[in-house]
Amino acid sequence: MRRLFFTALCLGMLALAAGAAPLTLRAGTPEGLPGYALADGQLQIESESKRRLFQCVEKALDARFVWEALPTRRVVQGVVDGQLDLAFPMGFNEERAARMLQSLPTWDNPDLWLSLRPLNPQDASLRLAARLGSPQQADHASGFARMVGAYTYEELAKTLAMGMVDAVIVPQSVYEEMKPLWPPGLVVQPGRSRSSGFYLNAADPRRLAAPLNRAIEQCRDASRGPSSTPTRKP
Repeated sequence: MRRLFFTALCLGMLALAAGAAPLTLRAGTPEGLPGYALADGQLQIESESKRRLFQCVEKALDARFVWEALPTRRVVQGVVDGQLDLAFPMGFNEERAARMLQSLPTWDNPDLWLSLRPLNPQDASLRLAARLGSPQQADHASGFARMVGAYTYEELAKTLAMGMVDAVIVPQSVYEEMKPLWPPGLVVQPGRSRSSGFYLNAADPRRLAAPLNRAIEQCRDASRGPSSTPTRKP
């Protein structure tokens, strides 16, 4: 009788485990980020390579993401306060890493300086603009005559076209996605190297850091494909 009871109990527990709902994660993404959108609660990524890598990570975590698009500062604050479990895609910098837990990088997305004339990025008299709350704004907030924070990237294009600043600083992906909106005669200069990825709450209450980083590493390796061996010439 005891054996039958024990067997039934084990089968019941297995059935519950099999029917358990997947992990649900509250996720935030910067509002109005070129190349990204929300549709039916899912994050849509235009770039095929980035989309495949993200979907690989999502599948490896076996989680259901509930997405919300918010202004950049609110995304960061949501992660810091624990209202969001994670944020993505987010450019990495020291200020963010000091407040949140930074994942392994998913891809590189360096900064670009956009101006209407050649300029020296070391010139302290420059008037600059970047998206409000972005790493580009934080990393250049001092050492220059002025740093303006714009709510949208479209505002940056208008600010530059009207001559209100000498240069705007944006991620490379933003420059490429918005090429038709930039003013004619644009001068493009490389800026700081930067990677992008996920940010988690510093305390990591959901214990996501380790499985997330494993998933990123595996999916990056898979996206590169098998390394080709060079053919020796006779």
